[in-house]
Formats: sequence, structure tokens, C-alpha cells
Amino acid sequence: MKTTFGALSLLFMLGVLLVVANPNYGLQFGLGGEEWQKYRYTDQYYIEHGVEEVGGTNIVTDIVFDYRGYDTLGEATVLFTSIAGAIALLRKWRGEE
Repeated sequence: MKTTFGALSLLFMLGVLLVVANPNYGLQFGLGGEEWQKYRYTDQYYIEHGVEEVGGTNIVTDIVFDYRGYDTLGEATVLFTSIAGAIALLRKWRGEE
């Protein structure tokens, strides 16, 4: 009974998350609509000038490691720190059995 209730609850939460995450029905981050497309100038700039400026052949890699290198380094640092903190909190202490 508990397993069935837990599975149904998880399925319900997944459905709610899918509805909320859908941009047509749920939350819209940023400006939305036509205004949002007007301010996305960096996408077109990366596509047009990425290969020339960076010299890479994969635009996604160029954006992640060259244009946004410091962001990627900061995100990796935060991720590593959070994993190290979780491991430190969940491990057994020396005196405990």
C-alpha cells in the first residue's frame, strides 16, 4: 500500500512538474513572448562569429569553454564543493559503528 501510494505521489509530482515546466502553460522565465526574442542577441552573435573568433569546430564547446569559461569554472567549483560537503556529512565518523 505504501509503495503504491509513493509511486502515485511520484507520478503526480512528475506530471505537475511537466505542466509547470512547459513554456506554453506554466512558468515563463524572463520577458517572454516577442520581447524575449529581441534580447537574445548573443545567440546569433555566437553562431555567426564563434568559429572565426575561437577557432573551434563545435560551437557548443566554444561557448562553454571560451566565451563562458569563468562561468563553467565557477559552476564546476560549486558542484565539486557540494559533492564534497555531501560526502563529508554522510560518511561515518571514526568513533561510530
